[in-house]
Amino acid sequence: MRTSHDRRRFLKLSGAGLAGTALLAGTGTLPQRANGRTATAAHGGEKPNKIIFMVSDGMSMGVPGMAEEFSKMVRGKGTYLASMMQNQQMAHGWFEMFSLSGIVTDSAAASCSWGCGTRLLNGWVNMLPDGSKLEPILRLAKDEGYGTGLVTTATVTHATPAGFAAQIESRGREAEIAEQYPGIVDVVMGGGQRFYSADQRDDGKDLFQVYKDKGYHVARDRDEALKAGEHDKILGVFSDSHVPYTLDQINDDELMKKVPTLAEMTKVALESLDRSSPKGFVIQVEGARIDHAAHANDAAGVIWDQIAFDDAVGVALEYQRRNPDTLVVVTSDHGNARPGMGQYSTAADESFERLAHAKASFWPIRSKIREAANGNGATPPAAVQDVVKELLGIELSREDASYISDMTGDRMPPMYHRSQRNFHGIFNAILSNYNGVSWGCTTHTEEYVVIAAAGAGQDKFKGLIKNTDAFHIMTDFLGIDHKNKTMSREDAMALA
Repeated sequence: MRTSHDRRRFLKLSGAGLAGTALLAGTGTLPQRANGRTATAAHGGEKPNKIIFMVSDGMSMGVPGMAEEFSKMVRGKGTYLASMMQNQQMAHGWFEMFSLSGIVTDSAAASCSWGCGTRLLNGWVNMLPDGSKLEPILRLAKDEGYGTGLVTTATVTHATPAGFAAQIESRGREAEIAEQYPGIVDVVMGGGQRFYSADQRDDGKDLFQVYKDKGYHVARDRDEALKAGEHDKILGVFSDSHVPYTLDQINDDELMKKVPTLAEMTKVALESLDRSSPKGFVIQVEGARIDHAAHANDAAGVIWDQIAFDDAVGVALEYQRRNPDTLVVVTSDHGNARPGMGQYSTAADESFERLAHAKASFWPIRSKIREAANGNGATPPAAVQDVVKELLGIELSREDASYISDMTGDRMPPMYHRSQRNFHGIFNAILSNYNGVSWGCTTHTEEYVVIAAAGAGQDKFKGLIKNTDAFHIMTDFLGIDHKNKTMSREDAMALA
């Protein structure tokens, strides 16, 4: 932490630092990284029989650095990912994440590239456009007697978790993906109740009962989740759609009581798999809302969810330390929006500090601004200023508030980058003048993504490697001999 920062002042700013520290520390049993210390890993040979594959969805390269400094600022400690990157005893590398559609991937094609070893068209889940179904790693692992798990802050049927287990033409068919997991995935935890509840599914099927009939323990809130590790099979869903943004959760007592953190879900999943899978296991853990916040150009939202993901990394590293036959891989499926600090000298520090005042993610802020609209459909500039001051602690100028007011009346100011010519793109471009975080776009990007690996077999993840290599590395570790079909881009595009 820089000496110019008074940590105690930041912990008192608006309650966000204290609430975040309390919530993200979970039950008090999660590992805590000591200031100035690096993460350690125990080595158990060349081939692990337990693989924890961790995905910070949409993590552009600016995100880990901002999360590291923000964590020091509001919590008095750095991040596990930064510690891993500093530790020369661990492996460091990069994934090239292109899809069959082109150099910019979506989450489905990205996850499937790791999960089946084949590049796919964006939006497809372990299927080629000629109808060929590809075998994803969790299906193969289950056939060989390994335990399997998916933990996420998205809906459990979303593109990234589905990429390790499902087979379907479109990632959007989540209700059908939910039906594919029983018998393949032992532990399923995250959001997505609407794809399981009989009164929310179009076909009226009660998938909660289906899972129960197949031996799954069903958890619907945090208390149930924290006790679920004693069960061999778990279905935990804690919200209708995605799990709430961390920033919204730490500022809402009811959400804090109802929804487990990603670290808590990861801990429970590992407890279950460790006990019930003597041969070993494969689990994917996804921090999904980093990506969602990046699409909205929401700086505070991105950073708080990255910190929540990082606490789950800490859980995985602690498990690996006690179980040397474990490999932990931390990476991302693609960049998103290219955020980063865009100011020099002390002005950057002063601007960045303002992020600690945030009490809500972008979406509640936009809703509250729109709720304050007058009879003409536009929100008066003074009302915009009041909302931004209340929820972000930022005092907007009258001019900037007027730009936002115009947008609420559907009058968009000029913006040359089309992806940002919308409410969230322009709103957060304005905020960048106050918090110092600039954005390149509101969409996925082609950039290489970082890899940090710890434990048995970690050296296979050194250097720049293709996304599809991950599948072959992992199946080799597990003694699985399988190669999925591939297709050229030209052939795939001709059939799609």
